[in-house]
Amino acid sequence: MISKNKLIILMRPFRKLIVALLVLFNFILSKQLLGQEHPPIINFQPSVYNGENQNWGISQDDNGFIYIANNDGLLEFNGSEWNLYKSPNFSIMRSVMVSEGRVYAGYHREFGYWKRNDSGALKYTSVSDSLPSEMFEDENIWNIKSIDQWIVFQSYNRIYFYQPDSGKITFNTDVGNYYRIFNVSNRLYLQKKDRSIYLLRNGKEELIVHLADEFDIKLVLNIFETTNKQLLFLTRKKGIYILTNSGVEQWDFPAKDIVSKYQIFGGIQLRDGSFVLGTISNGLIVLDSQGKLKYQIDKSDGLGNNTVLSLFEDSDNNVWAGLDNGIDCLNTNSYITEYFDSSGNLGTIYASKIINGSLYLGTNQGLFRKNLNTESNPVLVKGTRGQIWSLEIFDGDLLCGHTDGTFLINGDSSTLVSTVQGAWGFKQIPEHPNKILTGNYQGLSVLEKVNNKWQLRNKIDGFNYSSRFFEIMPNNEIWVNHEYKGIFKLELDNDFRKVTSTKLSSKIPKAENSGILKYNSELLYYTKDGIFKVDTKSGTIKKDSILDKITSSREFLSGKMIEDSNNRLWTFSKKSIIFTELSPIYGDIISRSIPLNLESRKTTVSFENISEIGEDKYLIGGTNNYLILDLNKLIDSDHQIFMNSVQVGGANNTFSLVNKERGLQLPYTERSLRFKYSVPNYNKYEATLYQYRLKGLKEEWSPWKNSQSVSFEKLAYGDYIFEVRSKIGESLSSNTEEFLFTIKRPFYLSNFMLICYLVIAIIIAFVINKSYKRFYKNRHEKALQKKQNEIELNNIQNQKEVFKLRNEKLHQEIEGKNRELAISTMSIVKRNEVLRNIKKELKNNTSLNTNNSVFELINKNLNSQEDWKLFEDAFNQADTEFFSRAKEKHPKLNNNDLKFCAYLRLNLSSKEIAQLLNISSKSVEVRRYRLRKKLHLQQDVNLTDYILNI
Repeated sequence: MISKNKLIILMRPFRKLIVALLVLFNFILSKQLLGQEHPPIINFQPSVYNGENQNWGISQDDNGFIYIANNDGLLEFNGSEWNLYKSPNFSIMRSVMVSEGRVYAGYHREFGYWKRNDSGALKYTSVSDSLPSEMFEDENIWNIKSIDQWIVFQSYNRIYFYQPDSGKITFNTDVGNYYRIFNVSNRLYLQKKDRSIYLLRNGKEELIVHLADEFDIKLVLNIFETTNKQLLFLTRKKGIYILTNSGVEQWDFPAKDIVSKYQIFGGIQLRDGSFVLGTISNGLIVLDSQGKLKYQIDKSDGLGNNTVLSLFEDSDNNVWAGLDNGIDCLNTNSYITEYFDSSGNLGTIYASKIINGSLYLGTNQGLFRKNLNTESNPVLVKGTRGQIWSLEIFDGDLLCGHTDGTFLINGDSSTLVSTVQGAWGFKQIPEHPNKILTGNYQGLSVLEKVNNKWQLRNKIDGFNYSSRFFEIMPNNEIWVNHEYKGIFKLELDNDFRKVTSTKLSSKIPKAENSGILKYNSELLYYTKDGIFKVDTKSGTIKKDSILDKITSSREFLSGKMIEDSNNRLWTFSKKSIIFTELSPIYGDIISRSIPLNLESRKTTVSFENISEIGEDKYLIGGTNNYLILDLNKLIDSDHQIFMNSVQVGGANNTFSLVNKERGLQLPYTERSLRFKYSVPNYNKYEATLYQYRLKGLKEEWSPWKNSQSVSFEKLAYGDYIFEVRSKIGESLSSNTEEFLFTIKRPFYLSNFMLICYLVIAIIIAFVINKSYKRFYKNRHEKALQKKQNEIELNNIQNQKEVFKLRNEKLHQEIEGKNRELAISTMSIVKRNEVLRNIKKELKNNTSLNTNNSVFELINKNLNSQEDWKLFEDAFNQADTEFFSRAKEKHPKLNNNDLKFCAYLRLNLSSKEIAQLLNISSKSVEVRRYRLRKKLHLQQDVNLTDYILNI
C-alpha cells in the first residue's frame, strides 16, 4: 500500500498540470453554460495575408485601407487583397500609425514612414537615419501617436518627436523608464516604470498621478476617459482604476469581477464609449460604456486565436484584433448577430419561435429551448429528440411539427397530441379558431382544441399524398403543391372530414423546389420561372407582374415563401434573402435584398426558415448556428471604390506597375492591361459586387461580379477609357473610377512608316506606270512583230507554195526527163538489140565478112560514145550532181564505173545493161562484183539500193 504522504509526493510533479486541466475544464464548462450571440467575425489566417503569425499594431488611412504591424513587416489590406511590405532592416515591426497619407512604422532600431507612389505601391523613407545620434541597442519602437502637428515614436528608452512638414526631429531620453504613451482626447499621456502618469505638454512632462504601491500596478495598458472626463486606467491583472478628485481607486463597474479574472494584454475605447479588452489567453471581453458585460468572444465562438496583441476601431466601427496567430475583424455595428454552437449538438435549424421569454429552435436533432433572460445555451426539450419540421403558435399554445407527430410544448416539457407522422405545417381553418389543418407525410389531418386541450380530431379521407405545401382557400378548397406530382385542388366537405373532389392540375406545370403561399388573399406559385398567380377557378397561372420583379432565374434556389406578421413576403435565392412589402403607392411594392448567400445561411435548400423575434428583428436558422437580422441597422451607406493599381504587359506576358493617376501613352508592344480595384468594406455579410466597361472596346457595362480585377489582352490601337464601379446591396458606389490611356499605333503604322509607305507607293506607282508603258509598248511591239511574223509566215507560205509549184514543175520536168531518159535508154536498148539481131542475121545468112563496112557500121553504132554522151546529159538533168556525189564519195570510180552506176540507179536489169554496154550478161555480173569491191560493200548490202541512196 502507498501511504498518503508518498502519494502526495508522487503527485507533486503533476500538480501544475492538474491545476491547469481543472482551469481548462472549468473554462470549457463555463463556455458551454454561457451561450451568447455576438457580432460577425472575419478570420484572416497567416496563409491568407502571407505574413508571420503575430500582429502588434493596427491603423487605417483615409481611404479605409487597413495597415498592420506584422512580425514580417507592414501588411496592407484594401478590402480585396493583402500586400506585405518587408521591414527595411528585416526586423520585427512593432507599431504602426497612419496620418495624412503616411504610414508611420516602428521597428527594431529603425522608424520612418511609408508613402504611396504614383503607381500605387508604398515606398519607405527612414526618419531615424536623420537622428543626430544612434539609437540604443535592442531599442524597439512600441508606440506611435499623432498629436497636433507632431508624430511621436516611443521606445522604452526614448520618446522621439517628428515634425513631418519641416523634417525636424527631437527626443527625450529616460533609459529603461518609458513604459507606454497614450493619446486621450488629443492629449498625450505617459506612464513610466516608477508608476507615475505624466501629461506631455510642449515636450515637457507634467505629473498627473502616482499609482500607489498598494495597488501593485506595474503596467497601465491604456487610459480611457468617461463621459464626465474622468480618467480610467486599464491594468494587466488588477482590472480598471479610475482617477477621481480624491485620487486613484478601483473602478466599481458591473463586470469588474469578470475582468479581474483574466490577464489583459490591451484594450481600446470605442466611439460609443464602450470598451473592448484583449486578453492573453481568453480572447475578447466587450463592455458597454458603464462597464456592463456585453459579450465575451474566444476561439470557441469563432475568434481566430485567444491571445490578442492589438486592437483598433476602424471608420465603420469594426473592431480589428491583431492576434498571436492571425487577424480578426469584428463587425460590431453589423445588422447581423451570430450564434454558433461549437459543440455541434444543435444541428440544422428548420423552425424557430419566441414565446414566454424563451426561444425555441426546431432542428434535425430535436426541439431546443434557450432562455432569453439569461446567457445560456439551447437545451433539448424532453421527448422531442428527432426531426422537427415546424413551430406555430395558436391561441397562446406552441405546437411542434415532429417526424413522430404533433407535440404541445410547455416550457421544457412536451405532450404528444397527434400520432400522425410527419407534421409538415399547420394552418388555422377559417371561422374555426379551435381547429387546425395539418399537412402530414400522408395527407392531411385536423387538430381540435377541446376543453383547452389540443387533440387529433380526424385524418381527412380521400387524399394520401405528402402535403408539405398547402393553403386553405374559400369554399373549403385546399391547394396542395406536391413537388413530384404537381398541384392538387381538393374540395372538402363542410366538416373537413373527407375529400369530395380531387383534381391534379394539368394546366400548372410541376417544378423542382417550387412552393405555394396564400398572400393577400391570392394564391402564389413560385418556381425558377418566376412568381405566378393561380386562378383558382380555371386552374391556370399567370405571372404576377409586380412580384415577379424580385425574381431571377439565374439566382433561383427555392420556391419557399414566408409571410410575417408585418405582411412582408420573404423569398430566398442563391445570393440573397429578399423581403417585399406593399408600397404606399397603389400597385407597387418595396423590396429589399439582403446579401446573405446560401453559404452564409447554411440552410437546407427548400427548407429555408426565417421567423420574427422582435420589432424588425428576425432569426434565420442555419446548421449549428443561427443569425439574428436587425432591419433597423440595415442601412445603405455611401461607399467609394478605389483603383489600386494598373499594370501593363507585353508579348512576354510580364506585367509592370504604371502611374495610375494620369493617362498613359502606351506603345503597341505593351497593349495588355490589368486593373485592380477594391472597396474597403469589411462587413462579413455585405457582398461587394463590381461592374466595369472599357470605352473604345465596348460601351456596355459588364455583369455584376465579385472579382476585384480584370485583364484585357492584345488591345487594338486607339483611345480607351476604363471605368469601374461597385455595389453593396442595392447601394451604388458614390464614385466611378476611371483610367484613360492610348495605345499607340504599331511602328508599321507610325507617321514615319506611313510616309515611307507613301513614298514606296509613289515609287511603286511610278514603277507600275513605267512597267505598264513598257508592257504596252512591248505588247505593241509584239503585236507588230506578230503581224510582221504573220506577214513573213504568209510570205514563207507563199514561197513554200511557189517552191511547191516549182518543185512540182521540176518534178514533172524530172519525170519528163526521166521518161525521156527512159525512152532514150530504151530506144538505145532497142536499137542495139535490133543492130545485134541484124548483125547476127548477116552473119548467119550472108557471106559478108565481119570486116565488111556493114559490120563496122553496126559495131560503130553499138559502141557509140555519142549515145553515152546523150545518156549522160539526160541523166544529169534528171538526177543532178549524182556523178559528182558518187565521185566525191568514191574517188576511185572511173567513167565506166560511173556509167555502170548510172544504169544501176535507173534500176535496169543486167540484160538491159548488157545490151547498153554491148556486153554479155555475165560480164555485167562481173562488173557488179568489181563495183562492190570498189565501193567496199558488205555481202548483206544490196548494190542497187546503195547506189539509189547516194
